Amino acid sequence: MKTFDNEWILEPFAGRPTFFTKRMFGGLAAYLHERQMLVLVEPTKTGRWKWHGVLICTDREQHAAIRADFPALMPHGVLGKWLYIDTAHGDFEATMESVAGRMVRNDRRFGIVPAGARLGGTRSRAANASRRVSANRAPGRRTRGCS
Repeated sequence: MKTFDNEWILEPFAGRPTFFTKRMFGGLAAYLHERQMLVLVEPTKTGRWKWHGVLICTDREQHAAIRADFPALMPHGVLGKWLYIDTAHGDFEATMESVAGRMVRNDRRFGIVPAGARLGGTRSRAANASRRVSANRAPGRRTRGCS
């Protein structure tokens, strides 16, 4: 199974009973607190898009409040309903560490409930996602940003 450069962002989610991941847009969507929180995206092999960063799932009504706390997040150029930060941004790591912390603490500004989606992944799905995040991380080292 493909791993993503920025799976370290999901480490704070590991072990949470509502945490699971799912493939989306060629990326990896992370769910927590019964909401889709973010999508790790990387350039596609087909060249359909060249995004390399994180899509933050939120409602447009929350953009101003979130951006006041995290000015590095910008509306995505194609998926404008969500915020985005590219791995090349100078504040990428610090921003994503802080955003992930807010998501873990269930900041209601973050996350969307996908229409018609079955949420609340089973414990086995959450456990599998947690194991995958831990297994993909080299001991004592995080893989961050573009190589």
